Amino acid sequence: MKARTTILLAFLIFTASRSFAQMVQNVLDGRTFAIELSVNGKVDSKETLVFDKGMMDPLDCHQWGFTAATCQAKQSGQMATFRVVCKSEKEGTMAWQGKVTGEVIEGSVVWSKEGQDAINYTFTGKEVKAVK
Repeated sequence: MKARTTILLAFLIFTASRSFAQMVQNVLDGRTFAIELSVNGKVDSKETLVFDKGMMDPLDCHQWGFTAATCQAKQSGQMATFRVVCKSEKEGTMAWQGKVTGEVIEGSVVWSKEGQDAINYTFTGKEVKAVK
């Protein structure tokens, strides 16, 4: 009887923790942001970030082979923070971290590629609302 109770309890804890992790991970789902990336304070490029199904997709980086990657996000009051590492077979990795407060997003990105110095970006932007 104790073994059954222990197994049932372990299953319930495992299920609850997975549900909580999924809920936290998806806090930014359904949101899209238009951002500007800057290097040393100068705007370098523009990007669109799409958050959906626990992933973040940097649409404009598709041209370098970067695709959607798992987004680790956490809500704290009115602010959500996130971390994402996008990979490209030929162009290395882009490590994103940022925060969203209301409709405003800001953060940093480090683009690392073997054989080259890392490029450090900062970014700011606003949420793009769907036209109905």
